[in-house]
Amino acid sequence: MLTGHATVMTSNRSIIAALLLLPCLSAMADCPRVAGEEDDRRANAGCLIIQDDRVLLLTHRWGGKLGVPGGTLEEGELAQCTAWRETAEEVGLAVTVGKRLAVMSNGFHLYRCYPREPLRSHAPLPVPGSALTEVTAIGWYPLSSLRKESWRFHYQFDQFIAVADEAMRSEKDAAQADANGGLQAK
Repeated sequence: MLTGHATVMTSNRSIIAALLLLPCLSAMADCPRVAGEEDDRRANAGCLIIQDDRVLLLTHRWGGKLGVPGGTLEEGELAQCTAWRETAEEVGLAVTVGKRLAVMSNGFHLYRCYPREPLRSHAPLPVPGSALTEVTAIGWYPLSSLRKESWRFHYQFDQFIAVADEAMRSEKDAAQADANGGLQAK
C-alpha cells in the first residue's frame, strides 16, 4: 500500500509524463484529414494533388528536378500530417489529406490531397517565401508531359506515373458513376 507521500510522488510523475507527451500527441493528428481515410503510420510523406487531369509539382532548387510537395517527418508526426505540413511549407497551399496511395520504392508515403480552396489548374503558383531555399517553381503538369530524366527520384518515376494515372482514372470513374446515377434517378 502506498503512503501519502508515495501517492503524491506517483501522481506527480504521471502528470509530468502526460505534460511531456502532450506535444507528441498534438503532432500525431493535428492536421486536416478526410474522415474515414485516417492513417496512423509515421513516415516521410507528400501529397499528390490532381486537378483537371494535371498534377501539381514543384521544381527543386538543387538539381532542377520535379517532384511532389513533401518531405521528412518531424518527431512524433503522422505521415499524413507530414504531407500536410510539407505541402503548406513548400507550396503555400492548405490541403486536406486523404488516403495513402502508395509507398514509393524509397519508403516515401504518397497521399491523395485536396486543396481547401478552389485553384486555377493552369496557372503556376507563386513560390512562398518559406520555400525559396528549396523550390524554384510550382506548376501543373499533365502526366504525358513528364519525363524520367526530369524527375527528382528517377528510380521511382514509373511507379509515380502508375499511381497518379490510377488515381486520375479512379476519380473519373467515380465522377462518371455519380453522373450516371444522377441521370438514372430522374
